[in-house]
Amino acid sequence: MTTSTGKLGVGVLGGGGEAAEGHIRGFQSDARAQVVALWDIDQAKVSAQAARLGVSQVCSTMEELLGNAAIDIIAVCTPDHLHAEHALAALAAEKHVLCEKPMCTTRRDAAELVRAVRSAGKVFLAGHNYHFVPHYRAMAEAYRSGEIGQVWLAEGDYISNLHEFYAGRTPWRSDATAAQDILMGGGCHPLGLMCWAMRSKVTEVFAYSNHLSEKLLPLDDAYVMALKFDNGAMGKLIAASGNRGYAPTGGHLVLYGTQGTIWGGKLYRQDPSTHQNQVVRDFRAELAHLRPRVADTKQVHYWAEQAEHFLDCVQGRSEPQMSVLDAARVVAALEAGVRSARSGQPVAVDNQF
Repeated sequence: MTTSTGKLGVGVLGGGGEAAEGHIRGFQSDARAQVVALWDIDQAKVSAQAARLGVSQVCSTMEELLGNAAIDIIAVCTPDHLHAEHALAALAAEKHVLCEKPMCTTRRDAAELVRAVRSAGKVFLAGHNYHFVPHYRAMAEAYRSGEIGQVWLAEGDYISNLHEFYAGRTPWRSDATAAQDILMGGGCHPLGLMCWAMRSKVTEVFAYSNHLSEKLLPLDDAYVMALKFDNGAMGKLIAASGNRGYAPTGGHLVLYGTQGTIWGGKLYRQDPSTHQNQVVRDFRAELAHLRPRVADTKQVHYWAEQAEHFLDCVQGRSEPQMSVLDAARVVAALEAGVRSARSGQPVAVDNQF
């Protein structure tokens, strides 16, 4: 299956939204791909997006899009709680799948997706777009190459103000029938980075949560979660959606090693004579010349770089850096965190898929 131009055909489920905008523009920036069609339940919104971005076809049903023989790839950009249903439908239609994060919202769905990907033999990439940020990639490589020794503590924060999203930009996030849990929807960013950077998985969690800062969300809006990794490291994750004023943190990825620390995009070591911390590397400064190739979307991420990686995977040139199994283990750990916060007890993570 390819388009008449010989390019890999792309269909987008959930067209019309901001994530879809990034996926469309990302694939359009690569000469190997052609965005063939879009579908969304809001036909007016997706039609406007198609016209603005030069996509010729808007499908009236998801089934129509999935049945299009010119489409090789499906980008799933629908609300979180629909990711599993739509990704499974795409795999059943024998399409390669790029699924927005979080891959799904339950461990049960994650297990079903792992089985489906193995059965279908198609390429599946979980769209954790922060993995394509140059300084995060450099931080991960610095650890893997031994620049800070063995990590004994990892942490990451997702501390955001989602009031505008809940109030109108993406109202599904606060819809009481299927609201986005901030630990799953936001916490997947830092946890995905920690697991990916260390090539490790979480084995046990203990979480606390409250609901004090964002009343538009019908769920707890802040979590603090302790983590135990299979490489011996401990971890800390904060996910919050009701922030009304920012303060300095280490960001989505912090690694404390036996020979140095990576924090805030910099690598620190302590001078043995003065005991003063010194900046050994500034990853942000080193890579300041690298900018997202798609930079005029409402949410500016490394959309083109993600699309390029996925197309490389489809063509057999690379392996998904966030595979269905990697993403399933992130979902399993986050679901365990929700259960822990509700029960007040530590919860073991089931990583067997």
